[in-house]
Amino acid sequence: MVMWYNRPAAEWVEALPIGNGRLGAMVFGGVATERIQLNEDTLWSGRPRDKNNYNAYKYLPEARRLIFAGKYQEAQRLIEEKMLGAYTEAYQPMGNMWITSEVDGSIRDYRRELDLERAVVTVAYTTESTQYRREIFCSYPDQVIVLRLTSNQPGKISCQLALDSPHRFRISSEADNQLILDGRCPVYTAPNYVTDEQHPIIYEDEVSRGMLYRVLVQVAAEGGSVAFTDGKLQIAGADAATILLTAATSFNGFDRNPYLEGKDPKPICAELINQAAARSYQDLLDAHLADYQSLFNRVKLDLGAPLYPNLPTDEWLAKVKVDKLDPALVALYFDFGRYLMIASSRPGTQPANLQGIWNESVRPPWSSNYTTNINVQMNYWPAEVCNLPECHTPLFDLIDELVITGGKTARIHYNARGWTAHHNVDIWRHAAPAAGSAMWAFWPMAGAWLCQHLWEHYAFNQDREFLEKRAYPAMKGAALFCLDWLISDRDGNLVTCPSTSPENNFLVETGERVAVALGSTMDLSLIWELFTNCIQASEILGIDLSFRRELETAREQLLPLRVGHHGQLQEWYEDFEEAEPGHRHVSHLYGLFPGRQILKHKHPCLSRAC
Repeated sequence: MVMWYNRPAAEWVEALPIGNGRLGAMVFGGVATERIQLNEDTLWSGRPRDKNNYNAYKYLPEARRLIFAGKYQEAQRLIEEKMLGAYTEAYQPMGNMWITSEVDGSIRDYRRELDLERAVVTVAYTTESTQYRREIFCSYPDQVIVLRLTSNQPGKISCQLALDSPHRFRISSEADNQLILDGRCPVYTAPNYVTDEQHPIIYEDEVSRGMLYRVLVQVAAEGGSVAFTDGKLQIAGADAATILLTAATSFNGFDRNPYLEGKDPKPICAELINQAAARSYQDLLDAHLADYQSLFNRVKLDLGAPLYPNLPTDEWLAKVKVDKLDPALVALYFDFGRYLMIASSRPGTQPANLQGIWNESVRPPWSSNYTTNINVQMNYWPAEVCNLPECHTPLFDLIDELVITGGKTARIHYNARGWTAHHNVDIWRHAAPAAGSAMWAFWPMAGAWLCQHLWEHYAFNQDREFLEKRAYPAMKGAALFCLDWLISDRDGNLVTCPSTSPENNFLVETGERVAVALGSTMDLSLIWELFTNCIQASEILGIDLSFRRELETAREQLLPLRVGHHGQLQEWYEDFEEAEPGHRHVSHLYGLFPGRQILKHKHPCLSRAC
């Protein structure tokens, strides 16, 4: 259960991640210069804004008329011009801690590793005369990143610590052994794929500035000295050193301006660092291990000894690519996935986003937001089956808040009851359609899919109070929206309209690529699953009989799943040709997985089509 390498990381994606759900870091493992890139899960650009499109609903009847007339291209143009909204904000990097030191002579016996059983990254190497070792972990109990520097000879730990950030920041110190970075995020950040904005990053506007944050580092040296000089910490001649790092932001809730109504991160950091500094390194490590292993050790997967036991992990992967599958590498990958879930999603934190909690870019890929047309859900597929229900809870917190913002979106955009969300969500719980192409932006089905996670949690844990107080109200709200969103086709089947199959296109007779039609298979499978779960929950709780009957009737009227002319599960209302056969999204297979509408022993024809 160790990922190891015989060289430092050359780029960010090669660095090793650590995290406690809130704090995250990427450890590069450099020798003369170590970079530890830092994140905090509430550090986002922006502030609460109403990004709903108040004119969208007036165009819905015309969009539906065009679709039923087979004028799909015209409907898509109308939606993109009149019914979409604005982009989400972006998850932000916090900064970097740099550790630089003199290297006496050549380096040998270098090893950089992540021990998945201990959630500890180790960097070890030998110079001409000395063996050096760094251990770094991110503690959930103590809410600090802990870095231990040691060597096999006394007085050999001498290095310089610095902090920086891609944002506006200043460096200070309140003690000889402390280093402080105070920074401020943008109030707006355009997605990385938007190239036509004159000001893609804005740090202040007529309303406020962006979110504030603080990074606090404190060093305890054994022997030698520590001094704050020229904006950096100098450690000289120590036998060993323990570096503690914590951080906090002014985020104070999804509905509060973080600059005008935010928390003060300074006392939060001071309290955390003082509590951690009162404990020895061994005590901090023991508490970290007890906490982490209580989660990680619940599951074990043994697929046999590795075929290539002595290769660094990157060479092992390269060998498997050209040689033959090594089941032991699959087991390592499985354990790495569990490790990442524990490291990026813990009770009280934000949910894991597109990059978990690790990001170095002010304009990261796809804004490093919550992409709810599959990515966020896939993050959480291991939660229940790998016995990590605690790690699931941040997603439920997000759902609770989307019920509020998504209720407003449902009313404004669709004149519907309940709540909805689309394919992009951020920390401000943006629920409206994003800007861009209808192929991804127009998809009001995220609420239905997110609610599957609430039911999954109940199904595994049988917590009736959770079902009654938390899951069922959100599920019912999502179902109310779907009841209002469904309309009858010419044959009396209930369908969604307009409808897309996320991020996929079909071809019309002219050969043009189009995304908008009606009754996509994914929409209807999500609604079938949601209605079924609500019906079962209503029966278990003994409530809402009339609502249950309404759902049962609507479920029976949903357009049935069909097999297309290629023998495939049909993806759209009509048996269109796919614009890109083998497309990376197989959204229409939701009923097979993670849903339960298509069961192999009950539906052999549909199963073969899948």
